[in-house]
Amino acid sequence: MITREKADILALFEDAKSKSAFVNVAAPMVRYSKLEFRSLLRRHNVQLCFTPMITADTFSNSPSARFSEFSTNSTDSPVIAQFAAKKTVDLLKATEIIAPYVDGVDINCGCPQSWAIAKGYGCGLLKNPELMSDMVQTLRRNFSSKMSISVKIRLLNHEDFKTTVELARRMESSGVSFITLHGRTPYSKPADPVIHNGIKVVKDSLRIPLIGNGNVKSFEDAREMFQKTNCDGVMAASGLLTNPSLFDDEGMTSLECIQDWVNIASSAKDNLQFNTFHHHLTFMLEKQMKSKTRVLFNNFTKKEEVFGFLEENFGVKAEDKDCLEEYFDFSSDDRYMNSRAVEREKIQLWDEKKEGKFFKEFMEKEEEEEEGLGFLYE
Repeated sequence: MITREKADILALFEDAKSKSAFVNVAAPMVRYSKLEFRSLLRRHNVQLCFTPMITADTFSNSPSARFSEFSTNSTDSPVIAQFAAKKTVDLLKATEIIAPYVDGVDINCGCPQSWAIAKGYGCGLLKNPELMSDMVQTLRRNFSSKMSISVKIRLLNHEDFKTTVELARRMESSGVSFITLHGRTPYSKPADPVIHNGIKVVKDSLRIPLIGNGNVKSFEDAREMFQKTNCDGVMAASGLLTNPSLFDDEGMTSLECIQDWVNIASSAKDNLQFNTFHHHLTFMLEKQMKSKTRVLFNNFTKKEEVFGFLEENFGVKAEDKDCLEEYFDFSSDDRYMNSRAVEREKIQLWDEKKEGKFFKEFMEKEEEEEEGLGFLYE
């Protein structure tokens, strides 16, 4: 079994607090918070990364799901695995498998999607604080205090924050290391404003660190979150997709960031599927291409086409250097593999015919825009 010394997550918060600053955090984004993207973010001032949200029962029961959902290497730290779970036993089994390779485990109690709530995941857990407490206490009993245990929640009411305070305090007494709070309710629309005051009220009621989350699209938004809530960390999600150099205080994705992503993709070889590589660049180049150029770019199907496009239009060329540490080989870990017969190359890491919901919505928005006149980069 591969093991590595765990990073001290709480020390990150303590260090930031000593500097009157906040921890820069990358959210768990389904399909997008993979190892390669986490590696890019760490090059651009992100201090704490989460894996994509992983369904605990599938992860614990399926070796192929483990390879699809999680990969890591020796420099992938600090990293927290986020699980969606509705049964304590499923969460415990999944955590037992992934614990040697991560610095903490987070329980998703904040996903507002209807399918998640209907199945008892995400925001569905907010209606069952007893189960949330049982999950936290079970993990705390079974794992070293060096591993962080956390929950990601939402405000329970957009005006009266008493119930959210009560829930947060209950999680604190159950043993969580920190809490992430999205400043909207489970029933808010994506365009609704973030309720900074609600985050502040909850933060002021706790002794443990709190990460503020919601509508952080720029470094200015991150500063506003910190100043209005006094949170210990600021978490960005879609803002980091469109600009991975957000915490560098860049107005849009920097050329250096694009160069880093190309180098990582080249170094990752077949470990990084084309759709993942291409999707990230679609987000990153959103503000740097006009419509006709985007149509051309979106029709590429090979990495070589993308490399040629980037070199011609941006002067970005894949560098022949190994900039990504070797991936961990789980084959010697029977508990992780579940069977030595599992063959890595037979596992489908990405369905090339299936696009993620966020990417589909992003592309629909792009198609609605008026066609531009050629290529623009400033």
